[in-house]
Amino acid sequence: MKKAQIFKLGKSPVVVLPVRTWDKMRMKFEEMKEYLEMYNSASYRKSIARARKSKKLYTPEEVYKKLGL
Repeated sequence: MKKAQIFKLGKSPVVVLPVRTWDKMRMKFEEMKEYLEMYNSASYRKSIARARKSKKLYTPEEVYKKLGL
């Protein structure tokens, strides 16, 4: 965080970051939020367990079709 600069705006400290650094941090926060939601969802964990037990394989064409690509 060498690029961060801290200023005071009134009594509150303000951090100024380059846009690129902020974008990277924001993406990381969103990813962490996604993981938190996944770990807290019992139904999601069950669906992952079911998928891992399943031995069904899909061809690339089937995947494209399912995703509507």
